[in-house]
Order: sequence, then C-alpha cells, then structure tokens
Amino acid sequence: MNATNLVSRVTQFTIDHPDERDCWMKASAITGILEWEDPAAVEAVDGWLQRAIDTQRTGGNFTYSDTVQMIGAGHIRSYTPIASITSGIGYPMLRRYQQTGKAEYLAAAGRQVEALMSAPRTSEGGIWGRGEGPELWIDFTYIMCPFLALYGQLANSPAATNEAFLQYRLHVEHLVDPRKKLARHTWCEKPDHFPQSTFWSRGNGWLLCASVDLLAIAPDHPEAKFVADTCKAALEAMAAYQDESGYFCHVLDNPHSNLEASGGLMYAYAVAKAVDLGVVPSTMLPSALKALKVVAGAVEPNGKVPGVAVPPGGPGVPFDWALFGQGFFLLATHALQKHLAA
Repeated sequence: MNATNLVSRVTQFTIDHPDERDCWMKASAITGILEWEDPAAVEAVDGWLQRAIDTQRTGGNFTYSDTVQMIGAGHIRSYTPIASITSGIGYPMLRRYQQTGKAEYLAAAGRQVEALMSAPRTSEGGIWGRGEGPELWIDFTYIMCPFLALYGQLANSPAATNEAFLQYRLHVEHLVDPRKKLARHTWCEKPDHFPQSTFWSRGNGWLLCASVDLLAIAPDHPEAKFVADTCKAALEAMAAYQDESGYFCHVLDNPHSNLEASGGLMYAYAVAKAVDLGVVPSTMLPSALKALKVVAGAVEPNGKVPGVAVPPGGPGVPFDWALFGQGFFLLATHALQKHLAA
C-alpha cells in the first residue's frame, strides 16, 4: 500500500469536490486534511472554514441549507437541520484554531456552541437529531460531543465539556443494545420506538470515533471510564462481524447486505486511536489494517473512495462516495501510518 500516493490522490479529489449543502459531511474531510498538513490542501479547506463563518446564521448555526429532502433513501424522507447537525464543522474549526490561534475560529465556534446548548431536547436532556424530533441519532455522538469537549478545553468552559459527556451517555443509554454492545441508528421518544433499528456499520463507526476523540480530549473526565468501557465493548463486538475480505457488511449482522467502505475506515481509525489510548490491546491492529487496506485497494485513480452508503445511511440507500468517506480514509491512514510502514 503506497500511503503517500493514496493520500495525495484522495486529498486532491476531496478538495476538487466541495459541498456547501451540508457542513457535517465535509467536517471529517477537513479534519483529515488538517492532520496531514499539506500546505496547499490546508489553504483550500481554510476557504471552506471561512465560508462557514461568512454564512453563519444569526442564531449561530454553521449552515444555510433549507429542509433536506432524501426521497426514497433509507428511513428518513426529509429533515430540518438544527444546531446538532450544524455543529459538525465546529470540531475541525477548533482544530484549525489550535494550529493557527486565529481568534475568529474560536469566536465562531462559540456561537455554534450557544446554538447547540439551546437546541430542543428529549425529556432527559438529549439533544434532538433533527427538527422533527424528539429523537436521538447515534451519528450525533460524533457530530456534537468531540466539538463540545474541545471547545470546553480551549475556551475554559467546563459546562461545554460536561455537556459533551452527558450527550454521549444519553445517546449510548438509548441506542446501544446492552446485549449486542452495538448501536442502533435512531431512537424516537414519542412514540417510544426505533425508526431505524439495524446495527449498521457506519452508525457504529460514528460511536467509536466519538469515543476515541472524547478520550483523547478529556481523558481525566469523571465520565471517561464509561466512554472507554463503551468503546472497548463496541470495538470488540464490531470486530466479530468483519468479513474475511476486511470489509464490514453495511448491516453488520446481515451477511447478505453489501460490503461498505466508510464503516470500516471508521473502525480502523478508532482501533488505532484506542490502542494508543490503552483502551484495547494491540492485537486488534491487524483487523484495523485489513479494513484500511481493502478500501485502499478500491480507491479510484482520481482519488475517489467508492463503496460508501450515502446519507442517510440506513438500509436501501445507494452506494457511491461521500466527503466523510474521503475524510475517514485520510484519518485512518494517518492514525495507522506507523503500522503501515512496519
């Protein structure tokens, strides 16, 4: 696997395909590009971040999208974005603030935090995934929690850090099956049910990546052990479903579902980080490398990472590419690079 060449091609494809419609989809792509620190690529995503600031709404949301329509795809036909989903770009904005010290980044992130803290909640305090709630999505453990925790660290706001761990716990308590140790996609409070209840690979990937990023940001938080225990159990549970090829099935426990790329990339990233954090043993690294390498083998000459279940990600969606798939390829390769060279 020629990691340098692959990273270069995946990065260029990503830069050439910006998407203004949904900030959350480009968030991991920006984070991945920032990790590799290529000057030209970083300059390009600086433009994306500035665009998010320039179009930040009065209420603080990093978006200017109207209601999103996804006719015929998965269980969600439409949704109204609220502060939970627009928070996605806040995390890479804060990472760039760490690199540059540019006050505008921290100030804009602070406005998004205020919007998020004012978002509608379930009766227990869980922030809704969309305006049609009350409901929780496992995706938002990643979209909200590392952002809140990192903002808490950088802005000296313990309330934001505590909120990150509270949201993580509430989502886990409602969406992670206590027997399977895997996450379901969506829980609706009224009526109490799971609109989309399968154990899909990327859904669990969101949880795993949220876990390792939270632990890296705030390892000494009182709730860190809960996060580490949840992460370890989910990683071990997901590993048991890895296909011999290295991929994971789109629906983890349905071997007749398609093999899917993005969930495996998230798994690979999370394993690498979890090993570094001491959450899981290094014996899990071969499965992470296998997951990354099988996707690497499918990367197209132009740098597109194929085989991604497109949003909203539930059963029945088409497969193509997505900015978060590009981003997690970059993140997983960066996290595993020292093992690729071994």
